[in-house]
Amino acid sequence: MAKKSETTKAATSTTRKRKPAASRNTQPPRLILSDEELYERVARKAYELYQQRGEEHGHDLADWLIAERLVQEELLHGPLPEAPLLEEE
Repeated sequence: MAKKSETTKAATSTTRKRKPAASRNTQPPRLILSDEELYERVARKAYELYQQRGEEHGHDLADWLIAERLVQEELLHGPLPEAPLLEEE
């Protein structure tokens, strides 16, 4: 009889360790982009930065690098709230 209660105890302890199905998948599904799609997203974001700056030339590299960072953050964490892409100086 002691073996039966030990078996019941073991089964109960293993079921307690399981997490509910909803809490196991807390991460959103991964978004897969081709190189071309990623390039297009960064290019569009860089162009938005250029337009926000008043189409002032000479900041193409900075705009591109900021756009890359913004697109990466958007892909990892979802869309950013509507706000200016550039900080006012």
